[in-house]
Amino acid sequence: MKIYVRWAIHLFCHSIHVDKRPLLNTRGPLLIASNHPNSFLDAILFDILFDIPVTSLARGDAFKNKRIFRLLRSLKMLPVYRIRDGAEHLNINYDTFDSCVALFRQKEGVLIFSEGLCVNEWHLRPLKKGTARLAFQAWDASIPLKVLPAGINYSSFRKYGKRVVIHLGDLLESKNLRALQQTVKRMYCLTRC
Repeated sequence: MKIYVRWAIHLFCHSIHVDKRPLLNTRGPLLIASNHPNSFLDAILFDILFDIPVTSLARGDAFKNKRIFRLLRSLKMLPVYRIRDGAEHLNINYDTFDSCVALFRQKEGVLIFSEGLCVNEWHLRPLKKGTARLAFQAWDASIPLKVLPAGINYSSFRKYGKRVVIHLGDLLESKNLRALQQTVKRMYCLTRC
């Protein structure tokens, strides 16, 4: 299906510019942490650009109907519930994160939208904790996960023929974050003393 979508995407997007294009060949396990300005199209673009299989995390309320649940799962999507979706659904996130860890063990990719919601805006919104929680769950399970920060932007949210720009950041690995964690602790101590 990826082949057909790669061809059809040009009906919606006039051009897709990716800086650091070699990072699209990154082998899994990989967690792609992106902003989320344009709903379903964001996930489609990341899925067709990467060579490895990419499963997207999507808002849980879309999975309520059993038929739609099966359809979304067949499209490589997993539900994530937010507090506003109802506190009774939050425990399902543990199952979703366990499924993500299983995907990481198979050297696949997972796409998480770190802002936690989709709004047609041209600026970054505050990031939620899910990205860090998922990364540390994988690292605690001794999985050599790489986290790839990504930013996606569009020339228009509603017009056909839009231009898309995707900026890929530097890969983060647990060994890099341990040094950063020590630096942050030292900075915290300096500012508190």
